[in-house]
Amino acid sequence: MPTISEQAICIRQWDFSETSQTVSLFGRDTGIFRGIAKGSRRPKSNFSGGIDLLTLGDVVSIMKPGRDLATITEWGLHRVWWRIRRDAAANRVAYFMSESSSRMLNQHDPHPAVFDALVDGLDRLEGGSSHDIVLTRYLWTLLVESGYKPELKVLESNIDPETETVLFSPKEGGVIDGPEVPGRWRVRVTTLSMLEKIIVEDQPDGVDPVSVNRAAKLLAAYMREILGSEPTTLGLVFPDLAGGRV
Repeated sequence: MPTISEQAICIRQWDFSETSQTVSLFGRDTGIFRGIAKGSRRPKSNFSGGIDLLTLGDVVSIMKPGRDLATITEWGLHRVWWRIRRDAAANRVAYFMSESSSRMLNQHDPHPAVFDALVDGLDRLEGGSSHDIVLTRYLWTLLVESGYKPELKVLESNIDPETETVLFSPKEGGVIDGPEVPGRWRVRVTTLSMLEKIIVEDQPDGVDPVSVNRAAKLLAAYMREILGSEPTTLGLVFPDLAGGRV
């Protein structure tokens, strides 16, 4: 029964009893796993008063082979992101990033780069960064690390000269050359250029908010197609994408 100590973010939590919790944690070294924290709500416990949603902590857990739930023995609160608790828009973005993680990643499949990107995204929300830039950067890392990096290369022959758009196929994984058929989307070249700028530059200058918003929506819609169903929080962040719209 290995005992694991690592940093983790709580991405879901349920009250198991008056004093105990069941949680889903995203561990930097372990990946996503579920566990039970007995006595976590007791005042004098090893859990900093309880494990709250979207907080960062140092967790100690025991993984028993064949068991769905790990036994969490300690939780040392490390960071609370206060803006997402008082700013409704930032809260929706944070919840969408959290749900996207749990939907795209398998349990017990470590993805330290995604973990770091989630922490970075929550830090940027705390600092007041553009929500669309935060989402674009995070979704890009999530897609790349889960094996779904979209192809963004644009050739002159791909561009429709009248609309300055190219075809993007979620089924084929990005920008393509071919006929316009159902399931392929028209995407502005400026949207793809802005997407590349955001993922390359840590603090991009001269960004067009409209193009940034379109870039974030493109990645969110692409992820939805990969999942085959719509994350419940997607429509809260992008109402015009709700119900399968693109």
